[in-house]
Amino acid sequence: MFDVIVKNGVVVDPSQGIHEQKDIAMAHGRIVELRRCINASAARHVLNASGMVVTPGLIDLHVHCNANLMHLAIDPETACLLKGSTTVLDAGSTGELNFMGFRKYVIEKSKTGIFALLNIESLGMVEFARANQKWPELITGQDELFIDVEGTCEVIHQNRDIILGIKWAHHSLKGLALARRAADSSNCIVMAENHHQPICLKYLKNGDIITHLYHGLRMEQNDGLLTVDGKVQPEFYEALKRGVMLDLGHGAGSFDWKVAESGLSQGIKPDTISTDLHIGSINGPVYDMPTTMSKLMLLGMTLEEVIEASTFKPAKILGKQDHLGTLKEGAFADITILKDMKGKFPFFDTKGEGRIGKQKLETVGVIKRGKIVFNLFTVN
Repeated sequence: MFDVIVKNGVVVDPSQGIHEQKDIAMAHGRIVELRRCINASAARHVLNASGMVVTPGLIDLHVHCNANLMHLAIDPETACLLKGSTTVLDAGSTGELNFMGFRKYVIEKSKTGIFALLNIESLGMVEFARANQKWPELITGQDELFIDVEGTCEVIHQNRDIILGIKWAHHSLKGLALARRAADSSNCIVMAENHHQPICLKYLKNGDIITHLYHGLRMEQNDGLLTVDGKVQPEFYEALKRGVMLDLGHGAGSFDWKVAESGLSQGIKPDTISTDLHIGSINGPVYDMPTTMSKLMLLGMTLEEVIEASTFKPAKILGKQDHLGTLKEGAFADITILKDMKGKFPFFDTKGEGRIGKQKLETVGVIKRGKIVFNLFTVN
């Protein structure tokens, strides 16, 4: 007996090189069969996904989801899981002094699979406060004073099942140097925001991540991916050769059509597609993972490429590719069902510039560990 069967969908699973109509059977939270013509009478529930795209559960590698614990954060259930992201990585919302509250009150209670990067700043992203709260200004930018490398390493050691690395976010390079030291001591990765280039890249090693790949901001003359004359900084190619990963990290200020087009034309493609969802981006221009994936298709990436960058590649970065980001037998039964709509759809970058795309992905069904959590189908 199967718990759920998804029938007749076009399965796109880059981890196995699959793009064809197949059925998927689940039992006890795992994928147990992936083939054509599975007998539907042997299932408690059947979803007929005819005409839909069926993928491994989407993995969003950059969100801020410590809901009710930080002003910036969104609710992972409504903003992520119901929109198709069955697993997310919180990108440094908390530091070593406040991570345990995040774990106890959000991560352990959530249906969404949540992993975390620990912010190198001990209090995390406290600078994102409500209006008229002045106290964050007293500590913002004082990286060398509000970072405890030993305390950070201790919290990572105590929470290895959840914390996968360290986040350095848009402050001084002193903080990045300390993040590197803590990561080396803890044998984990660093995710760094795409600023203070090209110096920032020199701190990153194989498996580390640069996020906010296509921002158009300028903290210094050649900040970010491009020089002032629109050329990709050569250090990015060198970083790719040594295994540094490139993450989209759309957010409210980090996706510029012109930067993306220039980067893609010069061979710089995101390894992973992520949203940087927070309260300032969820109601536009980001919205969710399928919308963000659709923007990359508008820019020329194929359906298979955007699905791989949203499933198998982030699973590999998380070190969870045997169980997540794949529909192979034995993997966790995390599934996203998408409608690949054709027409004319407006999309916007973070500067408010609009483009019209011919495709848009929309979530119509989500299964987490073999349980239907959202669907727009009739369930038999």
